[in-house]
Amino acid sequence: MKKLRRKEKDNKRKHLINLFKWRSFVAVIACLITVTVSLTAIGYSFISITLEEVREMFRWFTVDSNLLTALAAMLILPFAIEGISKKRLTYPKWVQRIHYSGAICLSMTMVFAVGFISWYDKEIAFGGANLFLHILCPICVITSFMMVESNYTLTRKDNLLALIPLVIYGVIYYYNVMITGAWYDHYNLNAYIPIQISVVLAFILAYLLGWIIRIVYNRLLDHREKKLKLIWQEDLDPVTVKIEIYSLGTHAGLHQEKDDVTIPFDLLEDVSERFDIKLEDLSRAYTKGVIDGMKERNNQS
Repeated sequence: MKKLRRKEKDNKRKHLINLFKWRSFVAVIACLITVTVSLTAIGYSFISITLEEVREMFRWFTVDSNLLTALAAMLILPFAIEGISKKRLTYPKWVQRIHYSGAICLSMTMVFAVGFISWYDKEIAFGGANLFLHILCPICVITSFMMVESNYTLTRKDNLLALIPLVIYGVIYYYNVMITGAWYDHYNLNAYIPIQISVVLAFILAYLLGWIIRIVYNRLLDHREKKLKLIWQEDLDPVTVKIEIYSLGTHAGLHQEKDDVTIPFDLLEDVSERFDIKLEDLSRAYTKGVIDGMKERNNQS
């Protein structure tokens, strides 16, 4: 009976430390597909066209959005690969914002392809490389975005900052179409209603898409935190709790770089309230675990 209880406790500890390892694998696959498909599809689009026409390709928001998304995926890959060993996939706030921006921009291309372009020309919407650029890449980047967590919830400020690439493209598009006439209005923004109104509507759509992504992301993050906290048993004694916290710190020290280690205060505060243990004691246990983990890693190397 004691062996069974010990095994159950070990399984809970393993589950606590592992967290959601499978998400790292999914994120790695999604990022690899995003980078490969984005760059391949854009490269495929360059076949049999002149150098001047290659430059013309960058007038299209779809191409620019896919390049931004490929950049985001390449930035995430090291963290996703590291997450497989750390058993938790996290990345810095600045990477999250680039990833978020890429998700919004490609969501825009998918919505326009499915909701508008496909109504009058399915070939332009889904033909050739556009099937990948308009559909597969957006699905991949949204999947990878939902698989990771930066320990930061997305805010309205993030929602607005993520629109910066769209703002830059919008300014360039307006300047070249309406002021210099260097570009033709290939998105027909000035064909049916004044372009000023079209641009405002496009930004509203982008913000709403970002809002939807933000709500889903924050709810997933909240769900994961609640699921993590449910792992703790109500009847654990304070010594066992401190050992568990120490184990988490040891794992962080073993697998994370020194500059990347942070104290998970939200988790420690919850544990402190639930088991009536001083937050300072839990922080010391976690910190000691981190230091011991780093020493063990140095000894192994």
